[in-house]
Amino acid sequence: MKLSRVFSSQPEGFTLMELMATLGVTAILMAIAIPNFMSTLPGLRLNDAARQVATDLQQIRMKAIAQNLPYQIAFSTTTYVLQKCSGSCTDESGNIVLPQGITITATGAPQFQPRGTVAAAATIQLSNGSSNKWVCVRAVGRVNIQDTVCS
Repeated sequence: MKLSRVFSSQPEGFTLMELMATLGVTAILMAIAIPNFMSTLPGLRLNDAARQVATDLQQIRMKAIAQNLPYQIAFSTTTYVLQKCSGSCTDESGNIVLPQGITITATGAPQFQPRGTVAAAATIQLSNGSSNKWVCVRAVGRVNIQDTVCS
């Protein structure tokens, strides 16, 4: 190593102008990215809510099979409750709240029997105001998420 390099008079690091330019570019990029990200949030919340409902339906189906008792989900507009049905239905969970801005409409309350089937197929529609997802529960107990109405 050269001795002149060790005792260099050039300071190391960034100048104030370089830091200000970097912050300016970062601010411009964020000003462009944040509105685009905010416009995708309702769609992300809708997908999250549909996965949440489908997962809970599959969970209570497995509980119905494992415990040899019927289980169901009772829906309201923005919440739902998991229920165990031994004679009469009792709440197994507190109110499960959907993500902000998501509403739910259920046609039929899916009640899973001890064999994992449901008495009647059910359709659960989730909406964020501009788009919809459907969680379909088939009579054989199959649960899936669709972008179109259950058939």
